[in-house]
Amino acid sequence: GRPFDGMQIRIVDPDRGALLPAGQIGVIQVGGRNILRGICGREREEVFTPDGWYDGGDLGWLDADGFLFFSGRRDDMVKIKGATVYPSEVAAALESIPGVKRAFVTDITVDGVVAIGAAVLTETPGTPDVAQLQRAAGQRMSAFKLPSLWLVVATLQDIPHTPTGKIAKAALQALLLC
Repeated sequence: GRPFDGMQIRIVDPDRGALLPAGQIGVIQVGGRNILRGICGREREEVFTPDGWYDGGDLGWLDADGFLFFSGRRDDMVKIKGATVYPSEVAAALESIPGVKRAFVTDITVDGVVAIGAAVLTETPGTPDVAQLQRAAGQRMSAFKLPSLWLVVATLQDIPHTPTGKIAKAALQALLLC
C-alpha cells in the first residue's frame, strides 16, 4: 500500500544507494517525522543513512502510483557474475510457468562459483519436467538469473522446513546439491 501521512518511502540501489525508479526492486528506506529516533544500544549512525533514512533490510519496489510492494530481505540478495539476483523475483517468474504450483529459490555454491538453484513443486508430479522449466524460465528472465540446478518435487513435504514452517535454506541448498 501507500505510506501513511508523515511517512516517506524511497527505494534505493543496494550497492550505490542511488534512488531507483518505479518498478525496480531495491532497498526500502523509511523517513519522515514519525520515524523512530534510534534503537537502544546502537549509535544513530549505525541505524540511519547519513541523510536520515532508516534501512530495515527489506527489499521492495514502488509502482507508478506510489504503492509499495515487498519483495524479500536484503540478506537474501545474491550476486551472480556481478549482477544482483533476488531469489523471490526468480521464484515469482518460475511460479508464472503453467503447471508450476510453487518455487523455492536459493543461492548455491558449486566449485567455488555462486549460482541459483530452484526446487519446483508442480501441479502434476513431474510435469513440466526440468527441460520444459528451463525453456519457459528462459523466456521470463535474464540468463544470469536462470537456475543452474533444478529439483522437481511431488509434494510440499519434499521441501525442507524449520519447526516454525519457514523454508530451511541450508537444508534446501544441500538437497539441491545432491
